Amino acid sequence: MSNIINLLETLGQNAEFRHADAEQLATLMTDTDPALIDAVIAGDQARLEHLLGARTNVVCGLHPAEEPEEEPQDEPEDQPEKEVNSVLKVG
Repeated sequence: MSNIINLLETLGQNAEFRHADAEQLATLMTDTDPALIDAVIAGDQARLEHLLGARTNVVCGLHPAEEPEEEPQDEPEDQPEKEVNSVLKVG
């Protein structure tokens, strides 16, 4: 299977292979299983999936982790609130 993966990688890296004919593809695939060669040349996606044991309908989903619940911070009760006494002098 690594041979076909290497072949597909080579095909994907070179834009000239986009318009390659069957003979050019067959030359590139000399070390590959003949059934895979036939599937690639025919453009048979279903057969390629079957031969490689792969699926094309693969979905990647991300779900954010839950935020940890923050416990309320208690203010220290030993410290009384400061009282401000103001004295008004008239005079």
